[in-house]
Amino acid sequence: MAWIATLGPSRHVLADLYPSRLDIQRMDLEAIPFEEASFDFVIANHVLEHVVRLDRATSEIARVLVPGGHAILQAPWCQGIDKTIEDHGVRSEEARLQLYGQADHVRLFGRDIYERIAASGLQALPITHAAALGDVDPDKFGVNPQEDLMLFLRS
Repeated sequence: MAWIATLGPSRHVLADLYPSRLDIQRMDLEAIPFEEASFDFVIANHVLEHVVRLDRATSEIARVLVPGGHAILQAPWCQGIDKTIEDHGVRSEEARLQLYGQADHVRLFGRDIYERIAASGLQALPITHAAALGDVDPDKFGVNPQEDLMLFLRS
């Protein structure tokens, strides 16, 4: 993501709950340590399936976005289920692997994913792969052409 810095934002923050490099700030998405309306853009790529309190994380994202700010909140989801599967009693890695498909996931999003994220006050503006990345070879760049670009707007 170093290319983002070349676009000239006044502040560019790399963050992770478990940073692997010195230039990555330790940050819990459920408690973002920045003032309200601090960012024009937030990207959380394959993070929301890991956070325990989804409503808290998405509310924090909405809080730190300026009005009119955008967020890309990519997360894996299953088109074959209506409602997100989430059971806080499932704690072992083996059980999570069986239920959610990955040992460190705490939910498997269903078709209600946009509704679940929008509950925090973000407006869902999904863009199809063809519209967002129509000229990108999905095999070469490892993207799923069936997966929308999950764009959200803070009103």
